[in-house]
Amino acid sequence: MNDKTNDAPSAPSGTIIRAENGDILRFDSTGMVMVLSDQVIDDIARRLPDPTPKDPQAYEWIDPGVLGDVDAWDLRRDGEWYVFNANLPGLQGPRQFRRLAEPDDAESEPGIIADGAGPLCGVFSLGGARRATGFDVPLDFPWHVLAPADDLGAVGHAGVETAKMQTALETLREMTRDAALADALVRRRHSAHKALPLFVARTETDTAASISELATGPAYDNLLTAIRSLKACAGRLGRPASLHALGLDYTLEDVRSDGTTYRNGVFDLIARLTADIARLGLRCPPILSIFDCGTHRINDHPVLRAQWELAWQGPEHGLHFTAPGYMFRQDRFGRPDKDALHQMAEMDACALTALQGAKDWTCPVFLLAETEPDRKKIRVRARALSDLVIDAADPFGAGDACGFSLRGATNDPQLLSVTIAEDDPQDAILTFDKPPKGEDLEILYAFGLSADRDEVDYPSACGALRDDWTHKSSTGSVLHRWALPAVLPVW
Repeated sequence: MNDKTNDAPSAPSGTIIRAENGDILRFDSTGMVMVLSDQVIDDIARRLPDPTPKDPQAYEWIDPGVLGDVDAWDLRRDGEWYVFNANLPGLQGPRQFRRLAEPDDAESEPGIIADGAGPLCGVFSLGGARRATGFDVPLDFPWHVLAPADDLGAVGHAGVETAKMQTALETLREMTRDAALADALVRRRHSAHKALPLFVARTETDTAASISELATGPAYDNLLTAIRSLKACAGRLGRPASLHALGLDYTLEDVRSDGTTYRNGVFDLIARLTADIARLGLRCPPILSIFDCGTHRINDHPVLRAQWELAWQGPEHGLHFTAPGYMFRQDRFGRPDKDALHQMAEMDACALTALQGAKDWTCPVFLLAETEPDRKKIRVRARALSDLVIDAADPFGAGDACGFSLRGATNDPQLLSVTIAEDDPQDAILTFDKPPKGEDLEILYAFGLSADRDEVDYPSACGALRDDWTHKSSTGSVLHRWALPAVLPVW
């Protein structure tokens, strides 16, 4: 077999211009090749950005004194912000903070805020004047729980003026329930060594005389403005906004509605809130409420009774009662004291954590009252997350009846005992001295009890049944999921 040599011609190449130090312009099969001088290369390099990463420590030194007399260090500029490490009051310990370099308002100093992780979270609420109760109590995490920078703090406008959208945040001067809830949520994450978020707290209230007026009044409009401010502040921080929780507390402030109108009005309000929040590009979070049990003197009311229907229907609409009001101390105006406000917020935090973790949260709710074959006994059926417990300590003064009473009987039966059913530990058995008679028998739980109780600072309508859940409060008390008040026709 003969070998053949490849005699194909080689590709053309050559030099067009040559200098003493080498070729300047050459050519080959791919085209022209130009060799640039060192001077031209240096000039191009000066015009191009430096491709090597910069040393994060190689920034211009700024005197921390521009922040005032605070224990701060490692100060640097990030756009319109000063970012720095500091050891400031609060349980958060030394960590990173930020502050606007220049104030938006020449008459005010820009505030320091924590450089929290994740989205900017809103904890807002709507209701009557009692919801805006606040105390001059420092928060555990004062740089993580903030308010829109309109110099009002977390208490809002009280319906007396129209809110304006804000793009900056400020620290709080007092603790409201929303602020306490946000503080409790940060505390839980801090204890678990998890990332600490940044919260915005705001309560909006007005003097609405009915639930329908609340849904169309200045407090509602100001709440939507607060949500817009949340989004604007988040954008300025370069992070997303998230609605974390909404509170709704409005009951005895309604002096015009009957029970049915009130119940329907709450559902209408929730539907409107959900739609308006969606139009703002956010998701409506769980709506949290305390089941109002009245005051020292008000122990029954159509609006208070209407809450029982909300208790078992509400979760389908996003409304969740986190606790009954009878478990919290209050003053003569029906407002919680400092410890009670903390405990309300902790119950809200426990409920919110469960709900956002795709778990159930419900205090025991009584749903049905039925006469037993032994006509002296009435079985009260509940829905609960664990077995019912009759608390022997009776901390709220419900008495031997444990908060139960019978209405509509024509033969004056006396309630002898309340026990947990042996065949179903989520049922209570009420035993009377004789079979109750009457066409409209009604079992009440935590309604209509005696208001004449000396040295008891809890609502007069209360009960003594709960489930077995417990939580150690920061106030030193042990919290339970007590049963919600109920109004049950007897079948």
